[in-house]
Amino acid sequence: MFVKIVLTILGVLALASVIRIILGPTIWDRLLALNLFSSKIIMLIVLFAVVMQKSYLLDIAIVYVLLGFISIIFIANFIQKKGKI
Repeated sequence: MFVKIVLTILGVLALASVIRIILGPTIWDRLLALNLFSSKIIMLIVLFAVVMQKSYLLDIAIVYVLLGFISIIFIANFIQKKGKI
């Protein structure tokens, strides 16, 4: 019961992050919301892995964490340089 409540709350918070990505007034707000959405999805994957006792999902979550971190760094660098590579 508790796990279902936590999954629901994380899902609602992830949807709130998507709304911030769409409506964000600046590109930095959108990037921050994208990072927040990524972290919520990672928490959902980890919680689901613990509940279902599937250890391979934890490996997927670790890969997703690394890809999310690297992509946020590259996108922030790209925005800071105003699109110049």
